[in-house]
Amino acid sequence: MAKTTRSLIILTVIALITVSYFVAISYFPLSYRAEIKEASQRYGLEEELIRAVILVESSYREDAVSHAGAEGLMQMMPETRKWISSKVGVASDGSARSEILLGCGYLRYLLDLTGDETDALMSYNAGYSNVLKWKEGETPFPETVEYVRRVNFARKIYHLI
Repeated sequence: MAKTTRSLIILTVIALITVSYFVAISYFPLSYRAEIKEASQRYGLEEELIRAVILVESSYREDAVSHAGAEGLMQMMPETRKWISSKVGVASDGSARSEILLGCGYLRYLLDLTGDETDALMSYNAGYSNVLKWKEGETPFPETVEYVRRVNFARKIYHLI
């Protein structure tokens, strides 16, 4: 193979990798680096998991509000936010930092409670009481099963980027 052909192939591969990276980060944002790092260290959660939950919950929109009334980056219900705030000692001041710390504090609580990441994610999405019912044989909500699939997919992508 000629030296020029090899150089062209190498440049093409580099260009494809670069374009792929920029396309990936347009769909999988890397915002809130400091806040996510702090929450990861504080609660022992993988940064990619935190990013995936934020992406699936709110698409990184601080002003997101669900039809059920969940709010913010991590889509927490006001009662849950208030409860976890008192449990983990983080004031709910509406900042991205507090939202991420509170959401991750709640996720850590659910991980400790369930002992299983899938159950914790399902609980985060649909409530722990529903997960208990599903463990007794009831069928999980299809949207919760899809939620866990989407979080796991996004997490894999974040591992790559």
